[in-house]
Amino acid sequence: MASSGTDTKEESKTKCKYWDKCYRKDKTHLAQFLHPSDKSDDTEEEEKMPSKPSLRKAHDISINSDDGCDQQKKDSNDKMEVDEETSVEKTTDDADEDKTKGDNCDSADEDNPRKVKCQYWDKCYRKDKTHKSTYIHPGDPEDADPGPSKPALIRRTSGRIKPEKKIDDGEAVNISGGFKLKRNGSTYQCSCFQWTKQIVPTNKRTCKHLQQYLGEDFENARLGIVASPAKKKVERAPAQHIHVSVLLAHKYVEGDIDPTGWWLSEKLDGVRAYWNGRCFYSRLGNAFVAPKWFTKDLPPDMCLDGELFGGRKQFQSTVSIVKTPDHQHWNKIKFHVFDIPSMEKEPFEKRMEAVQEYFDKAKPQYAVFVEQSRCKGTKHLEEELKKVLDKGGEGLMIRKPKSQYEKTRSHTLLKIKKFYDAEARVIGYEPGKGMNTGLVGALKCVMACGKNFKVGSGLTQKDRRNPPKIGSIITYKFQELSNSGSPRFPTFVGIRIDMNKPKDAEVITNVSDD
Repeated sequence: MASSGTDTKEESKTKCKYWDKCYRKDKTHLAQFLHPSDKSDDTEEEEKMPSKPSLRKAHDISINSDDGCDQQKKDSNDKMEVDEETSVEKTTDDADEDKTKGDNCDSADEDNPRKVKCQYWDKCYRKDKTHKSTYIHPGDPEDADPGPSKPALIRRTSGRIKPEKKIDDGEAVNISGGFKLKRNGSTYQCSCFQWTKQIVPTNKRTCKHLQQYLGEDFENARLGIVASPAKKKVERAPAQHIHVSVLLAHKYVEGDIDPTGWWLSEKLDGVRAYWNGRCFYSRLGNAFVAPKWFTKDLPPDMCLDGELFGGRKQFQSTVSIVKTPDHQHWNKIKFHVFDIPSMEKEPFEKRMEAVQEYFDKAKPQYAVFVEQSRCKGTKHLEEELKKVLDKGGEGLMIRKPKSQYEKTRSHTLLKIKKFYDAEARVIGYEPGKGMNTGLVGALKCVMACGKNFKVGSGLTQKDRRNPPKIGSIITYKFQELSNSGSPRFPTFVGIRIDMNKPKDAEVITNVSDD
């Protein structure tokens, strides 16, 4: 404070418009303008002071330009930008100290001031000792007790997410498995061992039962757990080969059995397929990789036995489609299911019930259940066989009532056809003649018994241009065997992709000579 001898001189001074914000230290300026350090207790000057600047402005110290001095304006702006954290802080110490005392006059004595939390907290850039000694900042020993400043709000994310199933406070609910869930305030309890063995506080515990009942999102929010992104499930490719054993049929011989009461269905001329829950497999265990949209409705926990069928007299095109995973005509194929190998010990009627129940529930788009009907006798069998043959079908299958699924060839399953079919190995080609000149006229084949024969009927122009490879197995059909054991009127049916050796037909009698 200035001495009494200089009071008159100070009163003649003009108050500096920057007052306590002024940083000028030159003697000329100090002699012309009045500052807080010149007169600490001047009531008249206090009344003439401009309105108190906002807290934000006081903190950031945005200085206006001086009308009477362009150079001072330039110096002021440059000084603020270049040295904002030094020069301004030195001249505002007294103002901060006065403001601190005024803000805390009701809560502390001037002789024993109490440090309070800086309103700018971690945004404050002040480094001077006076400010540091007056206010608490992050990292100070006193920051655990910031004084009268307003505490930060604690956000409870669990309040934003509702449980899938609500449990009122004090309520207990019983869930499947014999477990009990109970709520006490913010604590959710479960009687399972997983919940009770945890060593964390009870209001921080959870278990799979609580997550299933309340919802995983609610539990994560309640416990403050940040849900980790779901791991992408890596799906393994199905095995290209597995061991497969299926029920195979014997040939029906009229007079050997009474078919009355047996289950009767159409014999489909398709590709035998075994569904293991993930993929189709042939009788040899080779994979038929169908598109996912084709198999999406099939059961993952049930083995099915059936036929990949593309229609009557479409055997060759069906084979071409099913052996090509990305073939464009898979939508022309249907999986016709007629049994469940995974229920092999159950009677056929119960297996048939299980298939029907699943199909009624799942309604698969590319699978059908093969219709079964009771045979009323030999005459009924002949009538049904004629109907199927007239439609271009292959024949009938009859199944013994209450029979089990035997994974071998069994007399509980019989096939009925008006012609025989068998498998042979291709060993050469017969040149074509006439319109087939330059093409294959017939396939030279060998039977399982070692008998050689030729088959040309049934070959398309495409087959003649690109015949089955030598060594491949083909299916052929014929009406009967000659006395020498050769098939009469053989007709090519197609390539067998599910067999690796020839197989002769079961022929009961020979009806004619060569």
